[in-house]
Amino acid sequence: MRLSAIAFPLATFEARTWVLQVQALVRNAVDNGAEVVVFPEYVAGGLLREDLAWESAGALWRQTMVAAAQEYQVWVMGGTHLERHADGWVNRALVIAPDGTVQHQDKLHPTPWEVRWQVAPTHQIHVFQIDGVACALPICYDIEFPEAIRAAAKAGAEVLLLPSWTEDEAGFHRVRGCARARCVENVLAVVHAPLVGRHLEAPGFEQAVGTAAILTPCDLGWPPAGVAAEGGWSSPGVVTADLDLDRLRAARTSGSVTPFADARAEAAYLIR
Repeated sequence: MRLSAIAFPLATFEARTWVLQVQALVRNAVDNGAEVVVFPEYVAGGLLREDLAWESAGALWRQTMVAAAQEYQVWVMGGTHLERHADGWVNRALVIAPDGTVQHQDKLHPTPWEVRWQVAPTHQIHVFQIDGVACALPICYDIEFPEAIRAAAKAGAEVLLLPSWTEDEAGFHRVRGCARARCVENVLAVVHAPLVGRHLEAPGFEQAVGTAAILTPCDLGWPPAGVAAEGGWSSPGVVTADLDLDRLRAARTSGSVTPFADARAEAAYLIR
C-alpha cells in the first residue's frame, strides 16, 4: 500500500483558496501513486476567525474532503474538525472512501484546552478496513496512551492514521516520540500528518509546527530508525512511502524481537 501524509499549512485562508489548497495536495499525492491520503488535526483551522465559527467552517471541510476522495478516487482521511454533540463538541476525524462513503473517529482524550472548549471524550475505537488493511485513527493526544493503541492493535489494527496539531516543538516531539514507540510495541506503521504554519486571526491557532512522516517498526527489513519517509521541518507538502503489509504482518511473530506477541496482561506483573 502506498500512503501519503500531508503537512497542511495553517494560514489565514478564504474559503475558495483553502479548497484549492486541499485539492492541490490530494492531486500531488495521487500523482505519486498514493492510495490513502492523510490530513492533519484541525485542518480547517485557517478558516476560523475571532468568533471561532466551527459549524460554518465544518460544513465546507466535510464537503471538500468528500469531493476530493470522489474526484481523485482515493481514500482520504480528511483531518479533524469540531462538530456538535449532545454533550458539547467532539473532535471528529473523517475516513472517506473513493465512492464518497464517510466513516468517522472521535478523539478519545481531549487535551486540557479542548476540555475548556467543552470537547467531550469518547470510548469508541474504530478499526477501519481500507482496501483490506486494518487501520485505526488516534487523534494527536490519543497516541500518548499506550493502552488505547494496544487495544486497537489487538482488534487487528496494522496501520495508524495519525492527524496532529501541536503549537510548539515539545508538543510535536511528544506526539512523534509516542508514535515511534507505538510502532515498536505493536509492530505497526504510523502515517503522521501535522498542521504547520501561522494564523493570527483565531485565538488558539496562532502557530503549528511539525514534520510529516511515515513511521515503521525498527527491525530487519525496515529503516533502522523506523522512518520510511519524512518531510522538512514545518514545511507544507506531501510525504509518500510504500508499506509492505506482508512483511509487517510477518514481523509481529518473526521479527528480531516480538513485543506484540510477547506482551503480558498488566495483572501478570508483580509490583514490589
